[in-house]
Parts: sequence; structure tokens; C-alpha cells
Amino acid sequence: MAFLLLASAASQAQEGCIPNPLPQAGPGADLCYGPAAWREPSLPDRRWLQQRIDYYPAQPGILSAPLIIYAHANGATKSIAPGSREYLMLVTPALNAGFAFVSVEFRHPVVNSGEADSPTNPGVPHHDIARAVQFIRANAPALDIDSRNIFLLARSRGTLSLWTALQNDLADPNASDPVLRESSRVNAVYAYNAQTTYDGQEFAELFIVPGDREAYKTNFRLRYPKYEQFGSAVRSVTADDPPVKLFYASTFVGRLVTAQELETMDSVHYPGFGVELCAAYQRAGIPEKCEVSHDPPYPDASQVFGDRYVEFFRQYLRP
Repeated sequence: MAFLLLASAASQAQEGCIPNPLPQAGPGADLCYGPAAWREPSLPDRRWLQQRIDYYPAQPGILSAPLIIYAHANGATKSIAPGSREYLMLVTPALNAGFAFVSVEFRHPVVNSGEADSPTNPGVPHHDIARAVQFIRANAPALDIDSRNIFLLARSRGTLSLWTALQNDLADPNASDPVLRESSRVNAVYAYNAQTTYDGQEFAELFIVPGDREAYKTNFRLRYPKYEQFGSAVRSVTADDPPVKLFYASTFVGRLVTAQELETMDSVHYPGFGVELCAAYQRAGIPEKCEVSHDPPYPDASQVFGDRYVEFFRQYLRP
């Protein structure tokens, strides 16, 4: 009997959840926003995860609160233990400032590139956070959220949020699913160690000396057979994009590097990512909307989050 129960639980995890409309006063932990389930390779136990969110409502008495959606780093999940360092650094500042807060579970274009595309999961795996934004907007009355004021907070892997924010609005007014009729756009993005392109070909052109580029590109294509579907925030910038503020744990060297030099650096969190995104904002004619900080470096996340991110978002609240 115990074996049957475990098998049933595993089967349910693999099948995903059902994103039903939320009842009034029904929010809480593990709310389902989409049907996908996947085995997460960045976790030591490779556990099954689902498209779910944890919702932390604004303080009592605050009606139609602005919302901050947080996307976690690799090796973590959406779960944030109350009273933990992460909670005090991420959730507490939002709630103290009158915001509501959501932590989202999501797939990543590179980490989860082994996930099969299918008719039921279009855009795998780029569109998870966009789907979460749309689901939250569709359920804004139940969550007591002001759908005009949604912000994205991200760390490392979670900067899929940044890619999401710079895409054209994914709202489809003719969709049969009411969630997909909602806007995927947000007010602003605040991110730590952001990856602004998932395209290894583009990374090589932007940061690596010409003589080492082709070998890097070849290795990237061999490592990631689905490389052609990897997107780029750098290539996505247009004049109507939201403000972004980026911080990095190391200092940008300010020049092209050799492949050998790159091996000594944290290429996943390379500060040049932010520099190039702000250059794209400059080319789009909106340089004031992009700010990147990497000198001095910010090796500790506590230097970046806390009240600091809330103050940034306050500037972009819509009345």
C-alpha cells in the first residue's frame, strides 16, 4: 500500500497541476498557474517541480496592493522559509512597504532545455514567468492585487524575468484561455547577477576575442542541441521597455577576453551582460531606463536586496 501511495504521488507530480481560477480569499502556498511538471536538474535530489507560486498578501487593510514577483536562483526552489535570511532580505521589505509578494517556480531556457516542446507547452521553456504574470492578473481580484503595478525581482537563473519583461506583450485577446488574454508586461525589473542573453553565439561575439570565438560557439552548440531556441534580452530591447536596475557580484574587465581567461571568471554571472543590456537601451534611445552596477562589485546578495529594491520599485508605481 505504501508503495502504491508513493507511486501515485510521483505520477501526480509528473502530471503537473490544474490552474483553476482562484476563489476570493483563497490564496496561499502552492497555487497552480500552469500545467507543466518537470524533474529539476539543478537540485541535488532532482525532484519533480510544478508551475506553482507562493503568495504573501500585503499587510491587512491594504486593498489592491502592488505586487512583486520573485524568481529564484539555480539550486533553489520558490520556497522561502519564514524568518530565514532569504525571507528577511526578500519578503519582509516588500510587505513592510505595502506590497504583496509572490515567489514563482519556473523552468529555465538553458537549465531545462531538455524539456520537450509540445502542443500543450508552447514556448518551452521561455514563457513560464510570463504565464505566471498573466495568471496573477487574471486572478487579481481574488489576490487583491493592483494589476497595473506588477514588478519583477530576480536573481541569477531568475533573470528569465528580465527576458520576459523585454518581450512584446504576450496577451492574446482572442485566446480561449482567459489567462492568456492578460498582459505579460510589468512596471520595472530589479536583478542580481542577471544573464541578458542565453545565446552562446551572441555571448562569444560580445565578450570573447575573435580568435577564440568559433571554438566557443562550436562547444556551445554541442553542449546545447536546442541552442537555436535560446533568446536574448539584448536583442529584444525597444523604446517602450520598462526600467531595469542590475547588480553584479564581480567587476567587469571592460575588454574582450580570451577563452582561457573566461575559464577563470564566473561566465554565468558575467558583469558584461548588464553593460551590453544598457548599451542596447542606449541604442533604443532610452538610456535613462537601464542602470548597471558592478564596480565596486556586490559579492553578497544582502548588499543588493532589502529595502534597496523596494525604493527602486516605488519610483515606478502607477497611480
